[in-house]
Amino acid sequence: MRFNFETKGSRMSDTNSGERERVRLSKDSWLSHTLTKIGEVGVANIQIEALAKELRVTKGSFYWHFKNRDALLSETLEYWYRSATKAIGLAAQRNFEEPIDRLRYFFTLAFNRRPDVPGGPIEQALREWARISEIAEQTTRQVDEDRVSLIADAYSELGMGEYQARQRATMALAQITGLNLLSRAMGKRCQTQNAKAFLEIYLSATAK
Repeated sequence: MRFNFETKGSRMSDTNSGERERVRLSKDSWLSHTLTKIGEVGVANIQIEALAKELRVTKGSFYWHFKNRDALLSETLEYWYRSATKAIGLAAQRNFEEPIDRLRYFFTLAFNRRPDVPGGPIEQALREWARISEIAEQTTRQVDEDRVSLIADAYSELGMGEYQARQRATMALAQITGLNLLSRAMGKRCQTQNAKAFLEIYLSATAK
C-alpha cells in the first residue's frame, strides 16, 4: 500500500516556488510586453499593475528590474531603439554582402504587418508621446536618423552620390511610414500591392 504524505504546507511550497519563477521574469520580457502594450493603449495608459497581471507575475517582479514607471518607459524606449534599428542594421551587415540585398531586407521587413514597423501602432504611440516628452522626441529622432543612414549607405554602395543617396533614403522611409499608415486601414491585400509597387521603384535605384 502506498501512502500520500503530501501536506497542505508542501503544496503551498510548490506554489510559492512557481511564483518565484515567475517573479524572475527577465527584464527584456517586461520591455517587450510594455512596448507591445504601448501600441495597443498608448503611453499614458501604461499601468504597472495591469502589466504584471498580464505577465502573471507580482509587482515584486517589476521592482526587481525597475525603480518606477518612468524608468520602465525610459528603458522601453531604449529597447525599441535597439530592436527597431540597431539589431536590424547589424543583421543586414552580417547576412547580406550586396547592398541591393540589404535594401530588399530593410524594405521587406518594413512592410511586415508587425506592430513595430515604421508607421505601425507602436511607433504612432511613441511619436504621440514625443510631442510632450524630450527623451521620446530624442529617441524617435535618432531612430529616423539611423534608418535613413542604413538605407543611404546601401544606395551609396550602389553608386549614388552622398546627397542623392540620402535624399532617396529619406523619401523611401517617408513612403514606407505613410504606406503602412494607410494600408492598415485598407487591409492586407492593399498593403501587399503597395509594398510590391514600392519595391519596384526603390530597388531599381542606381547611380543614374
